[in-house]
Amino acid sequence: MHSIKNPPGTRDNPARVCRDLLHCERKVSDGKYWIDPNLGCPSDSIEVFCNFTAGGQTCLSPLTVTKLEFGVGKVQMNFLHLLSLEAVHTITIHCLNTPVLGTDVGGETPLTFKGWNGYNFEGNKLLERNVLLDECKVHDGSWHKTKFKFHTQEPNQLPIIDISKFTPLQKGQHYLENGPVCFL
Repeated sequence: MHSIKNPPGTRDNPARVCRDLLHCERKVSDGKYWIDPNLGCPSDSIEVFCNFTAGGQTCLSPLTVTKLEFGVGKVQMNFLHLLSLEAVHTITIHCLNTPVLGTDVGGETPLTFKGWNGYNFEGNKLLERNVLLDECKVHDGSWHKTKFKFHTQEPNQLPIIDISKFTPLQKGQHYLENGPVCFL
């Protein structure tokens, strides 16, 4: 009964989310743990990074940093959304002599980031998409980067699953670095 109320976050005895581990009767430190948001059988549990320093964030790492894929099934992701109050996702686009943030007639960036639930993140809105760094406008023959941070209080909007209007002018001038998506 004690391990049900205070799961250790192992593959055989996962917690629902990292925040549940933070509220257990034992001391926990940042690191990798197993969670099972739908509390089904442990066979569909997923390994995550728990950031207890940030209040118990549950962070999913991408399958590969060059693709917008996380390898988490829809059921587990939907339960993770339901158990969370907010979500954060960081994406970096590396570039060579090619700007990422072009502007259209209205002055807004033509890049559109599609979220998990189909929501499109456009512009620089508080609690949405923020440009943390934009070095891609520099044309000096070196690689630079533009870094985006998505923060929302509607967790089902993340992770980002597609970037529309992002096509390299020539092959090899852009590449994507997908960061973790974290839920709290």
